[in-house]
Amino acid sequence: MRRTFAALFLCLLTGACAPGASRREAVSSPAAVVAQLYHDYAWEIVLEDAHGWSTLLDEPRDVLTKYFDDPLVDLLEQDRRCRERTRAICTLDGSPIWYSNDPDARRLTIAGGADSTEIAVSFARSQPPPDGEIITLTYRMARTPRGWRVHDVRFPEGGSLVALLSAQ
Repeated sequence: MRRTFAALFLCLLTGACAPGASRREAVSSPAAVVAQLYHDYAWEIVLEDAHGWSTLLDEPRDVLTKYFDDPLVDLLEQDRRCRERTRAICTLDGSPIWYSNDPDARRLTIAGGADSTEIAVSFARSQPPPDGEIITLTYRMARTPRGWRVHDVRFPEGGSLVALLSAQ
């Protein structure tokens, strides 16, 4: 635990894992895209004061399209415009990559899923109870002209990000 914290602290201190520090335009595999997404936004679970960094859901379209396909980016932007217009929660009330509005994750793993277009991300959560609850998100990937991108995220209870945002 101490080693992980030290490595993450060093990463944040040097700026190597700050948003935009190492994002690549095209990533070679579905798992690499998801790994890059978590790498670029790991700071959301360790920093209380983000020093002006944008959370994933507040990023502009050109950043979102580095991870998500166009139809999903359209839905994410629609939800953001609704939040800005109403100054209230519209559909998403938390980050889909952390499955929470209060990000908390330990022991995060990224592995292949049922087929080559599925990536499973699992992590332990210390809050809310029960302590150590394991969350598994399944990323459905799509090959686009820009490379592999997230097409949808299935949540532990069976819903999905696209279904949630489409019901808006």
